[in-house]
Amino acid sequence: MKNWPAIRTCMSYAALTLACIFPVSGLAALHCDIDTGGAAPFSPYTRENPVAVDQGTPDYTVILALDYAQFLPNMRLTCSSDGADFSAPASFDGTVTLSLSSANDQALDWAGEASTANNGIKMKMYIKAVSYNEETLPDSYAPAALAAGKRLGVEYPILNGKDDTTLFQFGAQYNDGKTLYKFDAVHNYAIESMRVELIKFGWMEYNTQQVIPAGSHLTFTIDGMSGVATVDVPIGSGVFIAAPSCSLDHQHQTVGLGNLNNHTEGTFPIEGPLVRFGVNFTCSTYTNNVEITFDDANSALNASNTLVAHSTADGKALTGLGVGLYDNDGKAILTGVKQSLGVAQQGKNIAFFQAAIVQTAANITDSTSNNFTGQFSAKANMTITYY
Repeated sequence: MKNWPAIRTCMSYAALTLACIFPVSGLAALHCDIDTGGAAPFSPYTRENPVAVDQGTPDYTVILALDYAQFLPNMRLTCSSDGADFSAPASFDGTVTLSLSSANDQALDWAGEASTANNGIKMKMYIKAVSYNEETLPDSYAPAALAAGKRLGVEYPILNGKDDTTLFQFGAQYNDGKTLYKFDAVHNYAIESMRVELIKFGWMEYNTQQVIPAGSHLTFTIDGMSGVATVDVPIGSGVFIAAPSCSLDHQHQTVGLGNLNNHTEGTFPIEGPLVRFGVNFTCSTYTNNVEITFDDANSALNASNTLVAHSTADGKALTGLGVGLYDNDGKAILTGVKQSLGVAQQGKNIAFFQAAIVQTAANITDSTSNNFTGQFSAKANMTITYY
């Protein structure tokens, strides 16, 4: 019996499929591949289209999230001995598995986060099993099967690379006496998917360096045989970050609300027709979070659902009348409360809101308690916040 040869680690940075081949008892080459289809998920976030993150953003905030369809949607795992039979060591139980062991040749930290080229940003990953070959072959272990405790379509946060990412096991075909084995990619295959989050971890560096540098890769370990063998999966390079900058396009904006039909009875408040208007703003970069806050320019009170109405003739406040603000879905907006707009694209953006006249009482009176007729207005100050 020949001595079991040392198993060699190999690396490659090809765009599509990466494999590590290692000899088995000198008779055949067993290798496992992970084909991502050439995914380069970080490439859209170039120097011209950076992700905007403010230094004041709280630590552990997700600054970029790429879902399963955006990151690594179809990782095809296969194992093959190229049609040749091989003898296996005594410890071989008929199956091999693949599990994540490192990112960019560095082990994950205690929280399962991977370091990046920017000390203030870490990478958090999630994985799920998508499908596998459930065919039953004669003289064979199950060509592919879910690992113990794993289920299809269930997301597993990657904390411990080996335990969390061993989703499948591949079984060998064997001869009558189970003295020779073989694997082939036609039967020994499964598909899994991964998503990723980039998380602010501390003080970030604003420079021209990519957060995910060229040559970035994940390393999976092949378990089930003697020694250690790995296969590298490229994840593409990219993600430049920049300090965000957003500003409102107009210092002043007027919205006409039409006329009020005075109601002398009924249940108050009574809202008039909603009038839609847009707020235009420009951001220097792609920005993860943008918020608009409306404050009553004529009142220090916050959390009010109406703006104070004033007579245009003398500028004094009216009673029984106000102006309501609403989001694009018609939900009332409270003054002083931030309205989240979500992400903003680099360049011009627009957010839509609505406004309406609101009669709050049967009698509408001026500052001298006389019934009011005439023109009136309300004024709001808008503040844009971004991070």
